[in-house]
Amino acid sequence: MDIVKLRELLEGELSSPYLTELDDEFYREFDSLIKALKMGAESSHERGEDVEERLYLAQLSIAEKLMKDIIKIRLHKIVDLAVEGAMGGLTEEEKKIFAVLRAFVEREEITLPEDLSEIELPEPQAETEFELPRRTPISEAYIIKVDLPKILDLELREYGPFRAGDLATIPRELGKVLLARDAAERIRISP
Repeated sequence: MDIVKLRELLEGELSSPYLTELDDEFYREFDSLIKALKMGAESSHERGEDVEERLYLAQLSIAEKLMKDIIKIRLHKIVDLAVEGAMGGLTEEEKKIFAVLRAFVEREEITLPEDLSEIELPEPQAETEFELPRRTPISEAYIIKVDLPKILDLELREYGPFRAGDLATIPRELGKVLLARDAAERIRISP
């Protein structure tokens, strides 16, 4: 399990009205990935490896965002399946959700404790402990000359996508790269 696999899964979920087939170990593998990234960030932090720590934290943030998007899409599809009464392509965890939704749709009795406060909910996870302060980049205006996909700056913030002819305000360091590749033209905006 890695970020590339998560990205491919998200693309698969977005491009199909059906659930992508997942291994029953998928969610446990994701939990292991998150644990490994957190441990890597902690280890880097303890060793004073600032760049390595940032990379681990960036990977952690990307992995968590991808997974949230995957879960949102899959939950929508599971609700649709529960309404239709068809079950397919679900992991063991998702089958439990499907069963509760299906019982709700069929107006069957769902056994819950009388006092809903007895239900144990997981504690909300705090944001990554090692979040580093972000630098505010100096931005400049550019006319984009070619179509560009999303691009990342040094702090791994996303910009774009852009189409040829777009006016974009982007960090100076990204602008320098685009100028060097003749993909943009710097402009001055007067007040």
